[in-house]
Amino acid sequence: MSKLDKAKEYIGAIKVYMGFILASLMGTVASTSKLYLSGEIYTMFWIGIIGIILLSLGFLFLMKHLHKKINDLEDL
Repeated sequence: MSKLDKAKEYIGAIKVYMGFILASLMGTVASTSKLYLSGEIYTMFWIGIIGIILLSLGFLFLMKHLHKKINDLEDL
C-alpha cells in the first residue's frame, strides 16, 4: 500500500469517527433540550451539558486533525 493510499484510508477513518461523534452529539443535544423543556434541570441535565461540551471539543479536534491530514496530502 502506498503512502497516498494509506493517508486516504486514514482520512476516511477520521470521517467515520466524526460521523459517530456528530450522531452522539445530536442525540445528547436532543435529550438535554427535552429535559430542559420539561423543567427537569437536575443531575442528568448537567451531565448532558458536560457531554455536549466534550463531544463538541472532540468533534473540533478531529476536524482540525482532518484538515491537517488533507493539507499533508500535497506533500505526498
